[in-house]
Amino acid sequence: MPVKLVYGEDIYLISKRVEQLTKEFTAKEWEIFSYSRIENKLSAIPQAITDARTVCLGEGGKIVHITEGTIFNKCSDEIVLCLEQNLAKIPSQNLLLITSTSKPDGRSKAVKILLKYAEIEEFPLIPTWDKQAIEKLIHSSASARSLELTSRVISYLAEAISNDTARIDSELTKLSTYSNGKKLELEDVQALVSNNNTSCIELAHAIKSGKADTAALLVHHLLDNNEHPLKIIAFLINCFRTWLITKAGSEAKLPDNKISALAELTNPKRLYFLKKEVEAASTTKLNQSLIALIQLENELKSGIDDFIPSIIKTCTI
Repeated sequence: MPVKLVYGEDIYLISKRVEQLTKEFTAKEWEIFSYSRIENKLSAIPQAITDARTVCLGEGGKIVHITEGTIFNKCSDEIVLCLEQNLAKIPSQNLLLITSTSKPDGRSKAVKILLKYAEIEEFPLIPTWDKQAIEKLIHSSASARSLELTSRVISYLAEAISNDTARIDSELTKLSTYSNGKKLELEDVQALVSNNNTSCIELAHAIKSGKADTAALLVHHLLDNNEHPLKIIAFLINCFRTWLITKAGSEAKLPDNKISALAELTNPKRLYFLKKEVEAASTTKLNQSLIALIQLENELKSGIDDFIPSIIKTCTI
């Protein structure tokens, strides 16, 4: 089908799919002439459609890539008419490729027309809490590389890498090269793949529990393993925000579905475990800690580097 809509939160997998489609539709030596990228401009859509209808210069087909599909959510009648008149006329050797981090609004006239002609592919990001799905992805990715991993190794990698598909690809490529066809033991993998995600979770719990010494050790460990302070602080902010909403919602006796919606939980079953995590924490402590972490993030972004002392100070709130 000459029209394809690819969307989802997993930006890395979408980028790999774009690379794959480019190889499928264009001839390598003519790629510079056969692939055109259209950024977020409504005014460029008519020309993009015209380009998709024209014959490629040289061998193979061509790809016209519109990089933000949500621009079709609000289109003029002229663009809607352009889509109606031209989508069915795109040659089979060409591809109108539309990518987006979120699915375009199906209520839009333009989107309705796109969905009539487009083949849809979705690349959702696996939730960080869904370890089983992450393990399944790691297992299939390892098998594709003929890399034999034990269940213990896969479990460790799921904890260490989480849902970062770009890192999964990179780390498995490294392990495949290192293994040279041999079965890797857990100790080998631990030496090659650092587990910063578990350390971030432990750091969040240490701050929540007021364990400054533990927090200091964990921060040093993360920094020694080249984890960026802004990435650490983003994780902590998200964690404390979720905890605060869970605690405040429970104290206000809100229904579970309301708390899950406010906390943006993709799986409401996770709420049970979150309630257990904040049983001993006070709303005031969680709120003040979140404020301190947001202030620290702003300081880091403005060039003030007082990361470790600020984390320790947050433990004493």
